[in-house]
Amino acid sequence: MFSKELIQAISNWQRGGDAKLKQKRGATLKVEAEKLPNEFRQPAKCFRKIALDGRSLMHMGNHFELSETVSSWTKSVDVVKAFKRGVPATPWQGVIFSTTPEAESVILDLTSLFANSDFCTAVEKHKSTIDGFDNGMGRYGNSQQEVVLELATLPLDSLVAWGGYTSPEHHLAEMYFGQEPSEAQLEEFRELMKKAGHQVGAYWMFTPDAVMRISEKLKHHAARLSDGNPKP
Repeated sequence: MFSKELIQAISNWQRGGDAKLKQKRGATLKVEAEKLPNEFRQPAKCFRKIALDGRSLMHMGNHFELSETVSSWTKSVDVVKAFKRGVPATPWQGVIFSTTPEAESVILDLTSLFANSDFCTAVEKHKSTIDGFDNGMGRYGNSQQEVVLELATLPLDSLVAWGGYTSPEHHLAEMYFGQEPSEAQLEEFRELMKKAGHQVGAYWMFTPDAVMRISEKLKHHAARLSDGNPKP
């Protein structure tokens, strides 16, 4: 059941590649995964992080969705937040989508596969003959708790987090104390931030009301740009 061809297809997929290679590898993985029992394609809530440029943001604001294809998702919020160095740097805008897909959209749940002892035995048997194993399955394994999905679109209302950056620590402390902070006050400020569960720098905003407000602002801004009026 767990053939060398399946293991090669998974490892190739995990190696990544450009859009054309991703499409090819995704198609091969789908063919091999369809030979497995349905227990390895069960729907579960999962997440996907994307770094968007300005054009993609405006498209999402105008059409309330992004085009999608075969892609990697994860079952873990912690994994998706940290994936590829976390919040993308300017000028990219990081967003996180969440979905619980229909069964027919699930190509393969790698987490359930790696939990199967017979699959792990097959990997040990074939890994020396798998091309690029060390850069694919040998490197990632189940570390990303990955689920491979095939979706046509990502609706705007499935967006659950926006990535952003706070002001520098010194500036935030100055705003808090209302004056130039001393070293003692900076230490006090750090402790207050720690106790409140906040951090300075990159962060993901998951609060539903705040996410919705930002999404509505995006739609409003995109509509005004489409009307030829770039002013807010």
